[in-house]
Amino acid sequence: MASRNDNAADAREELKRRLTEAKARREQALKKIDKLREDTEKEFWANVKANLDGAYHGARKDAAEVLDCERDHIYKQIKRYGV
Repeated sequence: MASRNDNAADAREELKRRLTEAKARREQALKKIDKLREDTEKEFWANVKANLDGAYHGARKDAAEVLDCERDHIYKQIKRYGV
């Protein structure tokens, strides 16, 4: 009987260890994804700003149409990402 309890305790500890490792890998991967998303957004809005700076009158309206968003959203995103 004692060996069965020991096996169950060992199995429980092994399960906890494996799940803790899996959770840590998941959290690390999600942090990488968040960083990639942030970098991608920053690059995108920098590109939008570069294309709009010095553009023709009405370019922001045209950009809003192409990007399927409001002009105010474009302004706020450019400001948000510090470009």
